[in-house]
Amino acid sequence: MLKATLLATSCALFIGSAAYAQTSDTTTAPSAPMEQQPQTSVKTENMFGSQSADTATETNKVGFLEAKPGQLLVSSFIGQSVYESDANDAKSVGKLNDLITSPDGQIDAAVIGVGGFLGVGEKDVAVSPDQLQLAMRSDGKKWLVIKATKDELSAAPSFDRSSLFSEGVADPAAAAKEANPEMPASTPPAAPQTNTTP
Repeated sequence: MLKATLLATSCALFIGSAAYAQTSDTTTAPSAPMEQQPQTSVKTENMFGSQSADTATETNKVGFLEAKPGQLLVSSFIGQSVYESDANDAKSVGKLNDLITSPDGQIDAAVIGVGGFLGVGEKDVAVSPDQLQLAMRSDGKKWLVIKATKDELSAAPSFDRSSLFSEGVADPAAAAKEANPEMPASTPPAAPQTNTTP
C-alpha cells in the first residue's frame, strides 16, 4: 500500500512538473539589434524591350497566347543538329547551342557548337542569324541548315560565353577586352627611384 501511494505521488509530481514547465513564462534578455546590411539598388527593365502599340494590347497579359504563323518555340531547336544543306544526304556541321537576343527581342546571333566528339572538344561559334535557315520537307519534317561549311565554322573565332556574358547578360567591358586582348590591365605606379650614389 505504501509502495502504491509513493508511486502515485511520484507520478503526480512528475506529470505536474512537466505541465508547469510547458506553461512557465520564460523571459529572455533582449537580443542585440542585428546589424543592417547595406542596401543595394535594383534596376528592373523589360527583358525583351518594349512592344509596339498594336501587339501590346494582345500580348501584355499573363496567360496563354495564341500561336501565329512564323513564330518558333526556340527550346525545340536548341540542341538540334545543323546541316550543311537541305539535301537528303546533307552532313551535320554542328548543333544549335544558343541564341543571342537584342534588348528589343530580335535574334542577333545563333551560337553553333562545332567540332569535337560527343560534346568533348567542341567550340562555340556565333553566326549571324541570316546564316541559319529552317528547311521543311513536304512530309512535315523540319531541320536547320546553315549557309556555311564545316571548315568555315571550324576556322571562325570561338565564342566564349563565360567571359562575354555574366549570368546570361552581356558584359560590355568583357567584350571590349575580348576585342582588344593586348590592352594591358591596370598596372600599379612604379616605385620612386632613390639615388644611392654619393
